[in-house]
Amino acid sequence: MRAKAIYLAKALARRLRYGPGDLLHRRRGGAGVPLPPRHLSFVGDSDFEQTGREFLGHFTELGGLRPEDRVLDIGCGIGRMALPLTGYLQGGSYAGFDVGREMVRWCSRNITPRHPEFVFTWAPIHNRKYNPFGDVSAAEFRFPYPDSSFDFAFATSLFTHLKREETAHYLAETARVLRPGGTCLLTFFLLTPESEAEIAAGRAGFDFRYPVDGGLTTDPRQPEEAIAFELDVLRELLGEAGLRLREPIHFGSWAHAPGAPSMQDIVVAERV
Repeated sequence: MRAKAIYLAKALARRLRYGPGDLLHRRRGGAGVPLPPRHLSFVGDSDFEQTGREFLGHFTELGGLRPEDRVLDIGCGIGRMALPLTGYLQGGSYAGFDVGREMVRWCSRNITPRHPEFVFTWAPIHNRKYNPFGDVSAAEFRFPYPDSSFDFAFATSLFTHLKREETAHYLAETARVLRPGGTCLLTFFLLTPESEAEIAAGRAGFDFRYPVDGGLTTDPRQPEEAIAFELDVLRELLGEAGLRLREPIHFGSWAHAPGAPSMQDIVVAERV
């Protein structure tokens, strides 16, 4: 009950804070799709459009995404990755799901009518921060797609909020819905000797200090706020799920990795 009350209070606060700006500044995105209202855009301090364009580049250059691919967006949110893909996928298709009912509704009303090959689904997964009304745990949720449905899958800023049991299940489901040889691009916070040294020195972008199964969190009361996994743990989970890691891992700027392509660590893997 408390989590639901907090969620509703925060939703109201966001509407009050961003509502006037949403009404006054209705900018338009690519392919005639309006940009989503700020009160529904849970993207932190990052720029919505810039981040979408950045990851489209990562999908193609690091992940090998092709215009004709069948694509799955795991945790699609308000369409930050979907919008740039509307101008890239030619002959391919897109499916996305998320626990945020209002975000999925916005995408279905604003993106799908202009791009019928883009389909969004609400997932009734319980999440204290994003969906306290859900009745299915992330560790039990079955992705709503048949086996081998996709050529390419991605999850950005998702596994950074999942605990080990949930991560293991989501990786197994990702492998299930990918065709053999299909590719996934996933972001994490990973604990390595280098990143741990940055954390210990207080230079890392996140203060991971509290133990959780397989890694560390920034908040022991709400571990899902941000979770970092040990690299060996991730390798183990990928293997158990039937995914083969494609080297190298692209370490992120959160721990000041040299030449970091993004803030979080980017992992590319293939279904065995």
